Amino acid sequence: MSERSPAERALDFVVEHGDALAAARARALVTKGASGAVLELLGEGSHAADLARRQHLIWLCTDCGLLASPLARALCTDLAATQHEDGAWRLRGASTDEALRSTGMIAGCLARSPFARPETLDAAGDYLARYWDPDRVSNGRLADLRAYAFFFANAGHERGDEVLQWCGRELERGFRTQTFDSIATLRVLIDCDAHSLPGARFEPGELLVALLTEQARDGSFGRSGDRALRVESTLDGLHALQRFQR
Repeated sequence: MSERSPAERALDFVVEHGDALAAARARALVTKGASGAVLELLGEGSHAADLARRQHLIWLCTDCGLLASPLARALCTDLAATQHEDGAWRLRGASTDEALRSTGMIAGCLARSPFARPETLDAAGDYLARYWDPDRVSNGRLADLRAYAFFFANAGHERGDEVLQWCGRELERGFRTQTFDSIATLRVLIDCDAHSLPGARFEPGELLVALLTEQARDGSFGRSGDRALRVESTLDGLHALQRFQR
């Protein structure tokens, strides 16, 4: 009996330890045409969704290659309607930092969809640029780096090259100093739909070598001891293996 591949071991872990949606996402990553089950499960939880839920759903549509679906179209329409006048998306009482992260993640997804309106993306980009400072993505601030890179890698904006240069340098710095593990680093590249970022001097092959050394004996990836977080990290690892190991 041949030894199972890293991707097969990761799939086994997610199916065993994740919920139905996690298992469907994992199967869709390894089997062409298997995303229908994901779409069905996402649709069941899409009604009367608040902003946080809509943000999660549109990100899942992005991650699973479902941005051309009717669900994604409805989510893009709903999100455009709830964008604030300053270009941001924010929950009631959210801080500026929280609003910047939400805006970057939502607008990054919209920029990759076929349904986003240019004025929606322009307003989001102007909001993010208004608060841009290199310190926002320095010193291990992964959530901020991910949000800024996600948007500016997927949408055209006059500040895009400057922002991405800083994001690329800080992403590499975090990886080299082991502040970010390979999963976190590759997750940024997956969001950006890119093999690297301006300013970064690594290649996906280098990251994949590191990724494989981080896979646990049970097939999982990630530093967290929490099972749900470890399932999500393993999905990220599986996604990276399928996307970059070619």
